[in-house]
Amino acid sequence: TAEENEEYKLFVRRKVFRNKLIWILAVTNFFVYIVRFAALDWGPTLLTESKGLSLATATTLCIVFEFVGGNIGMLAAGWATDHIFRNKAHHTCFFCMLGAALSIALFWIIPEGASWWLMILPFTFIGFFIYGPQALLGIAAANQATNKASATANGILGVFGYASTLISGVGFGFVAQHYGWNVAYVTMIVMALAGALSLLM
Repeated sequence: TAEENEEYKLFVRRKVFRNKLIWILAVTNFFVYIVRFAALDWGPTLLTESKGLSLATATTLCIVFEFVGGNIGMLAAGWATDHIFRNKAHHTCFFCMLGAALSIALFWIIPEGASWWLMILPFTFIGFFIYGPQALLGIAAANQATNKASATANGILGVFGYASTLISGVGFGFVAQHYGWNVAYVTMIVMALAGALSLLM
């Protein structure tokens, strides 16, 4: 009915569009996807140019980053949320973002030309930590919006997540080309820490 339709619109405005927690989660998702896309999409170039790996080895590390680190990270983050953080997904995400920043820093300090076996662990841990928030932020948004408006809330997070390609794509490439890979690594660390800080809100 018209009355039910109007009531639903008011509900969505209150639980989603006027809910500051949804917007905080969306901003966090923006930072999560910057780190994820920077490591995954730029991975082969990052690994060949800054670490001296062959393209085949660099691609292998990117596969391990996503399929091993990412998948295990999502499962571990879900388990930790349920069993350690009392279903508070944003707490898990906060520690994941700190872990991602630390893993990027550890990977950064590995010297160029080092064995790829030395690089694979910290690079995999970047995926392990960044895929946890990617999976959990949508759950956190759905819990805030309830099942009546969870799709709308996740739509907002999705817009922010894929808007991050402006930074992780064009921006990251610009930084690497004009200022070098060291500044690009710093940019990734700053983005991960910004995501952690946004969760403190």
